[in-house]
Amino acid sequence: MAEETPVSPEEQKKKSKLPLKTIIIIVGVLLMEGGTISMFMVFKGGPAPAEGTDPISDTAQVQTKECAEVVLAEDFSVDNYIGGKTRLVINMRICAKVDKAKAAELEPLVEGHKTEIMDAVRTLVSSAQPDQIKDPKLQVIKREIKTGVEKIIGEGLLDEILVSNWQSYTAD
Repeated sequence: MAEETPVSPEEQKKKSKLPLKTIIIIVGVLLMEGGTISMFMVFKGGPAPAEGTDPISDTAQVQTKECAEVVLAEDFSVDNYIGGKTRLVINMRICAKVDKAKAAELEPLVEGHKTEIMDAVRTLVSSAQPDQIKDPKLQVIKREIKTGVEKIIGEGLLDEILVSNWQSYTAD
């Protein structure tokens, strides 16, 4: 067997010696950072209270302007093929919410462009994704229908699209 060389006491001190300078520097930096953060929080204070209303009062919203509804598509059915496999049939009734003053202006425009509006709605709904069709609020579809109808009849007449009837079922 190989003989081990004896280690002198000076070499043992060098091997077991911890990097004391490095540890002191790291602890000092951590203490300075902690002190800075603590002082900042003391001088700045805690978070500001949230602004809002009492959840019980002011719950009823009062509508300030009178609105009217104009029917865009009534008893309308559209086929949507999900992934080319499943046929989904959607029955719907779509109205436009407008100011009472603009309703008289909008009704003749809708009647004059009824076929174009129904074609735009059919195209949008038939190309919609399954998650858009199954969304309870139909946000994406409403927004796309509003944009499509505004391209046909003009900007600024519609306030909102309302879907009063939306039934989707598989036909296969």
